[in-house]
Amino acid sequence: MFIGHFAAAFLIGYMFSGVPIIIPLLGVSFPDILWSILVISGVEKAKFDKNKPLMSDIVFESYPISHSLVLTSILALIIGLVLALFLKNPFIAVIFVIASISHWILDVMVHIKDLPVFGFSSNDIKFGFGLWRRGPLAFVAEYLFYIIIATITVPMPYLLLILFLGTVFHFININAFFGFKNEDITGGSSKRYAIVILAIFVLFILFSQIILG
Repeated sequence: MFIGHFAAAFLIGYMFSGVPIIIPLLGVSFPDILWSILVISGVEKAKFDKNKPLMSDIVFESYPISHSLVLTSILALIIGLVLALFLKNPFIAVIFVIASISHWILDVMVHIKDLPVFGFSSNDIKFGFGLWRRGPLAFVAEYLFYIIIATITVPMPYLLLILFLGTVFHFININAFFGFKNEDITGGSSKRYAIVILAIFVLFILFSQIILG
């Protein structure tokens, strides 16, 4: 899931309007940004087949630090406290953690029972309802979720730009849901994939901040 996470950021920003929008934007992105850094550094593992482009074909072998409910939330709290101290607003830490937890909850909807709960053991309880197994349905569901949440929460002067932004980024990844081309653009490299994920999250945060900030 990608734009769905940013829909959650818009909703959190709407509910807590006194907090700068960059906080929920960073919070919902935190697990995947952390994941990208850890995969690039070899700490966490994922397996890709260059001839299988679908999201359901990705094997997330190990990512307890970046994608567990408990451990990732603890790390998010640390980052949130640093941001709260820097911005002199203790409530920011709470919002950052809520945003990070929303990432895990939304990922549970689409992942295939590989999301750990605690993050401290290889025998961890794992969740995932597997919507990615139905790629076209997952694509439409995430897109509708984004449109509905954005329409409700984003002020009208910025709404069209935010909808356009989400549409562009979502359709860039359309092959991962439909498999029109039987090849993965990353060439089966987990590190290359992580770099792409890091880049698109940073770009979406940047563009959203420019529009809404």
